Amino acid sequence: MTSLLLRAPVAAAGPAWVRDLISRPVRLVDVLGRFATALYLRLAGGEVIALLSSDAVRLPIGLILPTSSREFPLTCLSGTVGVGAGAVQIGSWTCRVSRLVSLRAPAVLTPDRHACEHLRYRLADCESTDTDLRLSDALPDDAQSPEVAADLVRRLLGVGLGLTPAGDDVLAGLLVGLWSFGQRAEPLRRAVLTGLATGTTDLSAALLRCAARGESIPQVNQLLRTMSGSAWQGRLDQAMDDLVRVGHTSGTALATGVLAAATMAIGDQ
Repeated sequence: MTSLLLRAPVAAAGPAWVRDLISRPVRLVDVLGRFATALYLRLAGGEVIALLSSDAVRLPIGLILPTSSREFPLTCLSGTVGVGAGAVQIGSWTCRVSRLVSLRAPAVLTPDRHACEHLRYRLADCESTDTDLRLSDALPDDAQSPEVAADLVRRLLGVGLGLTPAGDDVLAGLLVGLWSFGQRAEPLRRAVLTGLATGTTDLSAALLRCAARGESIPQVNQLLRTMSGSAWQGRLDQAMDDLVRVGHTSGTALATGVLAAATMAIGDQ
């Protein structure tokens, strides 16, 4: 089965900006990380995209393949990696975008005060099991001034281990949440984008750029919708559980940022 999939061109789904990015002239790229469910590629201009199995977390930088990691583990791909002319090519294997998808977060939402309190309770329980996640202590009541935004980025950007440090995930959740709740976040966006070149990993920088323009993973988008609806009871726990299962610390850190954004939005009401 795997040998057949290696020979056949693959039709993937992905966001329009990734399609446009791989439509440029062909160039060789670096592999940042190789896993059964995901392959992270760094392009010459510093951009990062991902090949994602159908069972991977649907990152907004990814091309989603029609096969699962069980059917076609991405670790089986080998050879020179090139991107361009509308395709990703690894050895003799080729992938093209055939369907566009959007991971834009929902907009013009109003967080429910009681849902936020329930989410705060759930997060306190998550954080009590891992002291490294007590990043919520660093979050201010608002991030609208350039001084507060710059200080917040200095304290969080790049803080933590792995390809996506937990501090970056908090910032990503905060950026997406502020975007969804219609809050002024330009000082924070500028501070984050200014610090990306030297402050964190290439992969995390790519995801923060997505967050700055209101794009995130489906689990974050679902949490935003759920905590903003009148029928959040009985649904918020499931949305939170789905998000917490993302990565070792990423889901909890993203939820921490989302809650901070909701708290800022409620304070402005």
